[in-house]
Amino acid sequence: MPGCRVGPDYLPPIVATPNHWVETPPPTQSPKGNTADLAHWWRGFKDGKLNSLIERALQGNLDLQVADARLGASRSQVAATAAGLWPRLNASGGYQRERLSPNALKGILSGAFEGGESASGLLSTLGPIGTPFNLFQAGFDSSWELDIFGGIKRQQEASQANAGAVEESLRDIKITLTAEVARTYLELIALQRRLQIAESRLENQRKIYSLATNAYQEGLANALDVKRAKTEREAVESAVPNIAAQIKNTRHGLALLLGLQAGALESELANLKADMPQPPTLPVGAPADLLRRRPDIRRAERGIASANALVGAAVAEMFPKITLTGSVGLQSQSLGELASLSSGFYGFGPRLSLPIFQAGRLLANIDTQEAKAAEAFKAYEKTVLTAFREVEDSLAALNGEYQRKQSLLAADTSAQSSHEAALVIYQEGETELQAVLDSNRVWYDVQEQLLQSQLAWATGHIALFKALGGGWEVEPTVSK
Repeated sequence: MPGCRVGPDYLPPIVATPNHWVETPPPTQSPKGNTADLAHWWRGFKDGKLNSLIERALQGNLDLQVADARLGASRSQVAATAAGLWPRLNASGGYQRERLSPNALKGILSGAFEGGESASGLLSTLGPIGTPFNLFQAGFDSSWELDIFGGIKRQQEASQANAGAVEESLRDIKITLTAEVARTYLELIALQRRLQIAESRLENQRKIYSLATNAYQEGLANALDVKRAKTEREAVESAVPNIAAQIKNTRHGLALLLGLQAGALESELANLKADMPQPPTLPVGAPADLLRRRPDIRRAERGIASANALVGAAVAEMFPKITLTGSVGLQSQSLGELASLSSGFYGFGPRLSLPIFQAGRLLANIDTQEAKAAEAFKAYEKTVLTAFREVEDSLAALNGEYQRKQSLLAADTSAQSSHEAALVIYQEGETELQAVLDSNRVWYDVQEQLLQSQLAWATGHIALFKALGGGWEVEPTVSK
C-alpha cells in the first residue's frame, strides 16, 4: 500500500473545517519525549479548594498510578528492543562425565592416525577403551546480527511509537481525571445549593401552612386549603433527606478520585460555599493547534508510526541475515589443567541466512502489516473528526446554555415577584390558597432549573477544556 510506506515519525496534519479552524501542517519532529504538560485550566474557576483537590488527585489517583506503571513497562520494552542492535556475549562453564563408545573411538583413532598421532599417545590421553573420563569446559561465546537491512531498527522504532502511545494514554487519564474532579466538585456545590433551596422552600411551605391554618380558624378558608398546604409541606420535607444522601455520595466519589477512603473528605467538604464558581473566560478564536494537544489524536499518530515501522520490519525479513559468531574458552579432562594454555580453544566466523521457501509467509506478513497501517491511518482520521465534533458540540452546548441561563435569571425574578404578590393578596383575602401554592411551586421550580443551568454552564466549560486536550493556560491567581 503506497500511502502507508512513509517514515515512522510521520504525523498526518489535522484536517481543516470551514467553520472555526485552520489547517495545521505536520510537526517538524516526532512527539516522542514531548511531555505536553497539562494546562492548569481549572485555576480559572478561582477556587482554592478545587485547586487543592485536583493537585491531590494527580498525586493519589490509583488509575493514574496503574497507567504510570504501564508507561514504565513500555519504556523498558523500548530498551529491550534496542538491545538487538548490539552484540551478545555469554559466559559458560560446565562439567561432563563421558564414556566414548567403541565406534566413536574408532573414528577418533582413524583421524588421529591420519594426522600423525601415535596410538599409544592418544590412548594414554583417553585411557582404556570404554573408560569414563571427565570433561571440564569454561569460556565465552558471542553473536552479533548485522542490521544491514534495518529490520531491528524498524522494530525499535515501533516499540518507541508504542511507548509514545502509552505516554499519551497516561496524559489522557490525567485530563479525564482533572475534568472528573472538577465536574464532581461542581456537582457537590450544586447539591449543597439545592439543599439550601429545599430548606428555604420547606420554610416557606411551613409559613403558608401556618397562614392556611390561621385563616381556617378565622373562618376565611376551608379545610381543603389546610390539607393542600400540609401536603405541599410534607412533599418538600421528603426531598431533603434524599438531597443530603446525594451530597454524601458525591463526597465519597471525590474521595475515590483522590485515592482515599470514602469518608476521608467528609469534614473538609462539610462547609463548602453553595455559590457556583464562575468558569474562566474563553479566548476568542481558539486556535486549531489546541486540538493537537488531545492525547487521543497523538496516540493515533503514534499508532501510524508503529504500523509503518512494522511494515519496514516485515520487508526486512525478505533479505539475508548476516550474523557474526565467535567463541573462546578452555577445555580439559582435568580441573587442575583447565587453566593451562594447552587447554585453550576458539572459533569464529560469519553466518548467512537467506529465506528460500516460506510458502508465502513473508509476503503475507507484509500484506498484513500494510493492512494494519491502513487501519491505523483511518483510525487517525476518525479520531480527528471525532475531536472536531466534540469541540463543536461543546461550543454549541455552551451557546445554548448561555441563552437558557439568561432566560431563567429573568424568570426567577418574575416568579419571585409573582409569589410575593400572591401571598400578599391571599393575606388580604382576595385570592384562594391554590394561587399561593402554585406561585410558590413555580418559583422554586425555576430556582431548580436555574441551578441546573448554572451547573451545566460550568461543566460545559469543563467539557470544552477536555475536548481541546487540556485547554489552555490561565492566570494562576486563585481566591482562598
